[in-house]
Amino acid sequence: MKKVVFFILTITSLLILSGTTALAASTIDIDSDNSEEGYISVKFNTGSQKKIKLLIQSGDTKYYYNLSNGESYVNFPLQMGNGTYKVAIYENTSGTKYKKLKSTSFKVELESEYKVYLNSIQEIDFDDEDGAVLLAEQMKVAATLEKRTLTGDLTAELTDAELVELYYAYVVENIMYDYDKINNLEYNYLPDNDITLIEGSGICYDYSSLLASMLRSQGVPTKLIKGYTTWTSVYHAWNEIYLESEGRWVIVDTTYDSYLYLRDRDYVFEKSASIYSKTKEF
Repeated sequence: MKKVVFFILTITSLLILSGTTALAASTIDIDSDNSEEGYISVKFNTGSQKKIKLLIQSGDTKYYYNLSNGESYVNFPLQMGNGTYKVAIYENTSGTKYKKLKSTSFKVELESEYKVYLNSIQEIDFDDEDGAVLLAEQMKVAATLEKRTLTGDLTAELTDAELVELYYAYVVENIMYDYDKINNLEYNYLPDNDITLIEGSGICYDYSSLLASMLRSQGVPTKLIKGYTTWTSVYHAWNEIYLESEGRWVIVDTTYDSYLYLRDRDYVFEKSASIYSKTKEF
């Protein structure tokens, strides 16, 4: 009888431990500890196969993001300035209906309005080992050496405008538009810098994310913009870059300029705001 009781208790303990482990592995977390630097970190790891949405709201402005299951935290920008933010995670139940899984609110006081556009986030994902970051550093070192040689000034450094044009020219001249890719995208597609660089091709989203990653890694505030422009009828992505030396943001469209470059047609670095209409910025 004692053996039977011991066996039952052992099985029960294993089931409890198993359940505890399963619960521990399921995580939904919203970390706002870095909000003063312009971003939050979200971890969603439940194994759910349903569509998951993240809402970030400040005042009447709302941004929705797709969330995927993963073991790592993913960063999202707080690009709506100082104030109270509401963040919530929703799971699709049916059709266009969603249920709330978790929410929180907090106040944001940014260290700098430009700091927001220096971070690695879901749409502009990079780290020290990222191909775009390594390439950016190598190009900067080479260009700086060339400038010092040409000027005879051994302490000369690249200006932010020179650095921007260096990376801009690389993307324009080395990345080709992938028309097959644009026709086969998943709803939750995200750029991957390494793939863009290896394949030497991508869509406007890839162009813009690559340039933003290179510039942000070098301390140049850069936005990834989504919206519309007069030269195409489809949803588009481009960049806005802050030139501190000039105290202003400039609009840059590497996708369009790459198209013109490959056809040996004239193009200009800075675009007019009159032909671009943004719906989102990251």
